[in-house]
Amino acid sequence: MERVYGGMSAVERSTRRREQFLAAGLEVFARRGWAASTVADVCREAALSPRYFYELFGSREDLFRAVTTRIGDEVRATVRVAVATPDVDPQQRARGVLAALAEYFTADPRTVRVALMESLATEEFRRDRRELIEGFGTLAARLMRSLRTGGRDDRSLETSAVVLTGGLVELLIAAAEDPVTPGALDRLLDRLTALYTAAAQL
Repeated sequence: MERVYGGMSAVERSTRRREQFLAAGLEVFARRGWAASTVADVCREAALSPRYFYELFGSREDLFRAVTTRIGDEVRATVRVAVATPDVDPQQRARGVLAALAEYFTADPRTVRVALMESLATEEFRRDRRELIEGFGTLAARLMRSLRTGGRDDRSLETSAVVLTGGLVELLIAAAEDPVTPGALDRLLDRLTALYTAAAQL
């Protein structure tokens, strides 16, 4: 029979400790950077012992990838909700998706620092980063197909999607370093929607 401590089973306690380490990893990697972070730093932030860390994660690299995987999953869930918004035209949907992405990343700039900046530290991390950004590009191409009028070359559209995605990533990084005001964000979203709409016609 499984023992219960503090009203929680062993599985529940392990799940809670994992969440504590993920939260601590996000904070430490964003604040100190990958190169300057240690397992000891993460354990102090989580208020848990290294024993629990190594029960859940094989290494500091494993924790970092778990944190970035969590961010990627949250981004995809955010996009799915925005895309599924009913009774909107293609431009409204495109703007809604861009707004959802902006709101997710600006709500917690640590996600940008970890997923888009510190993730350049190793080849393995860079591969995960590329996959995340390729997902942005796929989303951009999907939005642009809904925005275009008449037949267009998909290869040209996909190239435009890649270029616009690179610009969007740089904007997110810049906003993490120098947050934009709500009014400036609204104007930026209007401009981005116009850019995606225009690029869809090329």
